[in-house]
Parts: sequence; C-alpha cells; structure tokens
Amino acid sequence: MNMKNETAIVTGSTSGIGKKIAELFLREGARVAICSRNEEKVNQTLAEFKKEFGDSVIGLVCDVSDPAALKALVAKTIDSFGSIRILVASAGFNLTYGPFEYFTLEKVDSVANAVIGTNLIGLIDSIAAVLPQMKKQGYGRIITLAGGGADRPLEHMTIYSASKGGVLAFSKCLAKEFKQSDDDLKINIFFPGMIDTNLAANVQIPEEWKDRATYDREYEIIRKNVMTDIEESCLNVIPFALPSIKKNGTLIKGFKLTKLIRGFRKVTKEMKKLEKNS
Repeated sequence: MNMKNETAIVTGSTSGIGKKIAELFLREGARVAICSRNEEKVNQTLAEFKKEFGDSVIGLVCDVSDPAALKALVAKTIDSFGSIRILVASAGFNLTYGPFEYFTLEKVDSVANAVIGTNLIGLIDSIAAVLPQMKKQGYGRIITLAGGGADRPLEHMTIYSASKGGVLAFSKCLAKEFKQSDDDLKINIFFPGMIDTNLAANVQIPEEWKDRATYDREYEIIRKNVMTDIEESCLNVIPFALPSIKKNGTLIKGFKLTKLIRGFRKVTKEMKKLEKNS
C-alpha cells in the first residue's frame, strides 16, 4: 500500500473524477477527507466508503467557493488525521455547451460567475486554505485539475475552458514559487482526458442551435469512440501524490494521445453518417 502514511483532502469527491481519486487513495492506504456542497451526496459517499475503509475516511459538506467552509474542512481534517499531506483540488462543473453567441449577457454572467467561481477561484482558495499547514510540515503534494480546453482552443465550451486555462496558468506560476522554497512542496496538473461523467451529460444546450436529442446522439458517438475509462485515467495521479515525486508544474496525462486521435477519426466518420441520415 503505497500511501499508508498519507493524509489527503480531495474536493468534489462525491462523484466522477474526484470520487474515483478518493477511492484509489483509500485503496492505497491513505486517510482521506471527502467533500462536496451536496449534503446528501456526502452522506451517501461516506457511508459507501466506510463500509470498505472504516475510519480512514471522513466526509464534510464544503462549497469551495466559501472560505469559511474551507477553513472548517482543513480544521476537521487536521483534527482527524493530524496533517494534510495531499490536496487534490478536483471540485468543478460545467453548465452550458454551445456557441457563445447563443447565450445572453445575463446567462453568460450567471454561468461565468458560477463556473469560474468554483473551478478557478474555488481551487485557488482551496490551495490557500491548506498551504499554511503544508508550510508548517515543510511538505505537501497538490494536484489540480485542468483539461477541457485549458491548453488549446475548444469550441462550444468557452467559459468552462477559460476556467481551466486559469487553473493551468495559476498552477504553473505557483510551481515556480515552490521551486524557490526550502520546503518540499510540489504542484502538478492533471489532464484526465474525456471521461463519461455528468459534467458533459447534464449541460444546458441552446435550443436555437441544437435540439437535445441530436446532442445526445452525438454525445453517444463521442462516448463510444473517445472516452477513457475513469479508473485507468485516475491511476496516473497516484505517483504524483507520493513523497518520491520530483516533478513540479508538469502535466499528468490520464489518456493516450494516439488512442484519442484514432477515436476522433471514428467520431468524424460517424458524425457525417448521422448528418446524412437526419
């Protein structure tokens, strides 16, 4: 069990990527604090994990856009486990998918505040909340979640991509600061690839652009040909949460690029067939 002596906070860990990472850490022997802003999901996930991992897991309701909630999460984790050696800042969501021009000013303002507030500002605040403890220990491993257009243009996900681009820039800047520190602090950025979670499945589509049935058919084509298995992807995070990691400010890829390229070739062909038949 590679993580027997590790303690971690994983934000956004009651579903999707965050939940899988928390599960993998627990399997490896770590003690983990899980959280999300949904109390019912926290209770359900905590009960599920406790059946297998017992007292190695605690769960709290925490909205990462609320500094007071983050302080309470940090305090509870230290009280329960004695330290916070790892932070995986995975809390995040998306609300819309479609061309930017179809969204009103009011809609854009609402979505941008919510998405950037959680995906970027909430991530920055999460790191600010744990950093004093990590500095006190002289040790810490931080993993942020980027992807989704962070490093290259991605149409129809403009606001979400902007939030993830900010995550990438912030993480790389902080890595430079860590390199100048006497403490053993490392931050690296996880690009999970395309994974079938509710992030993409539940987004709002502008009706003037595309009906939901068409989107769902196209999503199924992408899901079948391109998406990476969630556990296969998230396993790549574990080495970067260990004391032995020397890398700082690097990208952790949860997918194989060659597989992704081949998959999108198939998607293009199937999309053309779909257009002909519609």
